[in-house]
Amino acid sequence: MIKVQRFSNKGRGIVATKKIAKETLIEVSPVASFPPYQRDIIDKTELSPYYFVKHSEYETNKNVCGHIVFGLASLCNHSETPNAYIKWVEDEIGLWVHLIALKLIQMGDEVLIYYTNIDEYSSVCRFI
Repeated sequence: MIKVQRFSNKGRGIVATKKIAKETLIEVSPVASFPPYQRDIIDKTELSPYYFVKHSEYETNKNVCGHIVFGLASLCNHSETPNAYIKWVEDEIGLWVHLIALKLIQMGDEVLIYYTNIDEYSSVCRFI
């Protein structure tokens, strides 16, 4: 349903290999979390552009846990008008990210999400 593709103006991103209907579950990825005090450490590594924060936590407090997503969702680029979104799901096994189509995504379209902590990327490029 999706694949990694290189974009000349921003590096890697995710592209739809077929038409994806609105609210389709595109991918399920396991997550590893780390505490807020470790974000400063991670920010000094190559992992910095790839970790996530939860919107529900970040909008009220910038000092929140970080989350490494082990799936293609971690390569989605940012858009102010995304066509997909991240849903956080926790079960008895642990935390998961569900990448879900926000609207119809045509074959060949880039799958884009809104970065919750986009303000942190004003001086750092996250478009991998």
